[in-house]
Amino acid sequence: MGIFGKRNKGKDALEQADQLMNKGLSGLMVKGFVSKGHRELMNQSLNTAKEAQLAASGALPIIATAKVLSVVDTGKLINFDPIVIVTLDVRETSGAVYQKTLETLVSKLQIPRVGDQVGLGHHPANPAELIYMGLISQ
Repeated sequence: MGIFGKRNKGKDALEQADQLMNKGLSGLMVKGFVSKGHRELMNQSLNTAKEAQLAASGALPIIATAKVLSVVDTGKLINFDPIVIVTLDVRETSGAVYQKTLETLVSKLQIPRVGDQVGLGHHPANPAELIYMGLISQ
């Protein structure tokens, strides 16, 4: 918050939210007033938003492409962008082909539809997992 300490103007909003929820006096208050299940959901949403931010910034390379087989809305929103469950027909650059289901945040302006091509990248924390990178123009 910066009331008594230094102001971090360059600090990322997601990092600020993470600190407010999990550290210091505000983190202690969140632990006291919010149930563990709801705190886990809030942290999961923060992690999803961080992944989407990494993917949108171009910091991660696309290592696979996929054709969208189905899209299901979960009813969850982060900053008015929906979280959807996407079933994909994945084709990695190594030649491997398989189906995968992801729960991911998508832009409300670019919600994938059946038949669209999307890019996938390695999850920064777990390289064995793939994350949604967005639509690929054909």
